[in-house]
Amino acid sequence: MKFLGKFDWLIIVILILAAIILFIPHGQSAPIAEIYHDGRLVMTVDLRVDSHFSLEGMEIAVSGGRISVVDSDCPDRICVNQGAIDRPGIPIVCVPNRVVIKIPAGDTQFDAITQ
Repeated sequence: MKFLGKFDWLIIVILILAAIILFIPHGQSAPIAEIYHDGRLVMTVDLRVDSHFSLEGMEIAVSGGRISVVDSDCPDRICVNQGAIDRPGIPIVCVPNRVVIKIPAGDTQFDAITQ
């Protein structure tokens, strides 16, 4: 008994390739990060330039196009444990220091529901 024929393998390969293409990022990473304190924009950082600076008891580092909190005086250090970000959508938030670091999304893409 033959389980999979040539046509079946062709369909499987096409489906795998389609799945891989869907998971490839289509947009470029944003070249800047915005840092907010108490809801106000206090700094815009170029992610193409490696740098290290302090803000409200936090040590922030930019390296390799990514931004991260490397040290903080907050009790739980969740902002440090979150790691580096390089894409829009997942901000670094430090509630005790009232600091939010995010990468702006740039051009917004509409989908079928929001059009």
